[in-house]
Amino acid sequence: MRRTLFLTVALFSFVFATHAQTPAPAQALKKAILKNDAAAAEALLAAGTNPNAVIEVVPGFATTYLITAATNNSLPLVQLLLRNKAQVNQPDAFKGTALMAAVGKGNKALVELLLSSGADARAKDDDGKDALALAKESGNKEIITLLEQKLK
Repeated sequence: MRRTLFLTVALFSFVFATHAQTPAPAQALKKAILKNDAAAAEALLAAGTNPNAVIEVVPGFATTYLITAATNNSLPLVQLLLRNKAQVNQPDAFKGTALMAAVGKGNKALVELLLSSGADARAKDDDGKDALALAKESGNKEIITLLEQKLK
């Protein structure tokens, strides 16, 4: 729950969360991801920006571009990041993953994409919850069924 609160705050306050030590390309990619600007993100990744750089959308809260894109419910950006070798299981500061973010958004297509890209459905966040537990909390029957099948 606290992770969801932080991510929600992050999406609305990213302008105030720039981090001076983060290199300019990483800042530009963060901005593109937060604005769901796939064209800008693609250009930055093609120019060599690291898709696995740790970023802070909210100061003190380490996360990833992939988690941020999944939190934004952006299938095109998640696809782009995965094509550019984003680590599908790289966790955030609370050990949350992109799969957990997609589950939290109730986005079956994102969940399927992340699972087919090697997302670990058994990974647990700081609260000890895995993707299935989060899906059960949200009550999304399609995603619950999908995760239960994956965990068999």
